[in-house]
Amino acid sequence: MMDAHLVAERPPLLLDVRLRVADGEVVALAGPAGAGKTTALRLVAGLTTPSGGYVLLDGAPLHARPPGRRGVGMVLGDPLLFPHLSVLDNVAFGARCRGAGRSEARRAAAAWLDDIGLGAVPNARPGELSREQARRASLARSLAAGPRVLLLDEPLAGVDGHARAESLALLRRHLSRFAGACVLVTHDPLEAAELADRLVVVEDGSVVQEGTPEEVARHPRTRYAARLAVS
Repeated sequence: MMDAHLVAERPPLLLDVRLRVADGEVVALAGPAGAGKTTALRLVAGLTTPSGGYVLLDGAPLHARPPGRRGVGMVLGDPLLFPHLSVLDNVAFGARCRGAGRSEARRAAAAWLDDIGLGAVPNARPGELSREQARRASLARSLAAGPRVLLLDEPLAGVDGHARAESLALLRRHLSRFAGACVLVTHDPLEAAELADRLVVVEDGSVVQEGTPEEVARHPRTRYAARLAVS
């Protein structure tokens, strides 16, 4: 269970969000641009300095740990793969950081690449991948590190058509198997409906509504939630 009170002053925005995510649960954060969604993820990951609050995992204070020791995996809209490493070694990176030997980490990474449909290009560099393939590799790199918390920031942004449908199905499959707490930032109601157990709507740095995607769609409390429901 992740239990967080996320507080950050980013004038003119004051983010003050309480977020509880059970193990095996996927919570989607939705809201207009500038509402504080990405800042919330960065606070959980330890990439933004908080103004207060806390991040607890099973009661232990994650906020007291440096980012690399939080057990948090993060997948951004920009995959941020290491350009000098092959796809295989990018995915093996997390296990290597945890102390696994090179051969062991690369064997595990190869299995992940097979699972996400990139088994044919293990030696490709990130610059040789399509945008959708790079997103898959970034997801595999995060999951291969064995995180307790998974943060996804617009993981399908810029992926369209058939590739988007395939990526959505792949993401749904992996999230259904993920045993930790997952927070997904999205502007897409289809993504929220397909992937999330619960939807949290954030506006101007505060939670204005939460419930299942179906509950929010049936009874929106703000104009933004209403637009989300009909888009």
